[in-house]
Amino acid sequence: MAARVASGADTVAVVHHDPEGVPWSAPRSSNILAIPDPRPCRWGRLSLVEAQWRSLEWVTRAIPEFSWALLVSGHDYPIRTMPAIEAELAATRHDAFLRHFPIGDPADDVDPWQAFTRRRYLRRRRLPFSARSVPLPFSRRHPYRDGTGLYVGDMWFNLSAEAVGAILADRPLSDRLLRYLRHAPIPDETFICSMARNVRPALDVADDSKRFIRWSAAQAHPETITSAHLPDLGESDAFFTRKVDMTAHPEVLDALDQLADDRARRGR
Repeated sequence: MAARVASGADTVAVVHHDPEGVPWSAPRSSNILAIPDPRPCRWGRLSLVEAQWRSLEWVTRAIPEFSWALLVSGHDYPIRTMPAIEAELAATRHDAFLRHFPIGDPADDVDPWQAFTRRRYLRRRRLPFSARSVPLPFSRRHPYRDGTGLYVGDMWFNLSAEAVGAILADRPLSDRLLRYLRHAPIPDETFICSMARNVRPALDVADDSKRFIRWSAAQAHPETITSAHLPDLGESDAFFTRKVDMTAHPEVLDALDQLADDRARRGR
């Protein structure tokens, strides 16, 4: 995965590897770099957000000339060549691609997820040392007031250098949100999109994560990508697909590489 991401004309794969996971050593390469002193990342807790935040801070120091930062995981894989992705990002007018929803007046909701996450972030509190949370009979005292909105969405961001600089620079806002989200469930599905939509001057944020993800009815997790998805993947304008299971379906990686290369030859 890292090698494929680093295969662009001017791309660098920056890896934050959970030290509690399977051992991994960064290859000797100038365009595959490891975040120093990585921290454990536990699902449903602030540690995932802190890892993202520290990684963005490190990138701005170590690669000051970067133009975009795209967050991917080991379950993602490109469905277009990296040069094609680079070209689209270089040409776009947007500052970020990030699927998100505002959490405001319930009467304005357009998706059931908005009501669900309104309860999650305003009327639930995460238990200490656990990913579990409990409902509250009242709304928590929160920072989403006086012009600061609550937004929810995918954690898989695509941020321009201008967007990264803007959100890192607004330390008062990030401090308020991080302090509040320390006791919230699944903070990774709100922190970055709330930062991106609240910084001023306002960023141009496209409501699109540029990820191909398929959900089955009533399933808590997305479908695992198989060869059956290839026709739809070929028509998608996403950058990456998820979830890819490299153990259960190792053949899919070669198929995705071939798909991306074929699309590049057709100019897509």
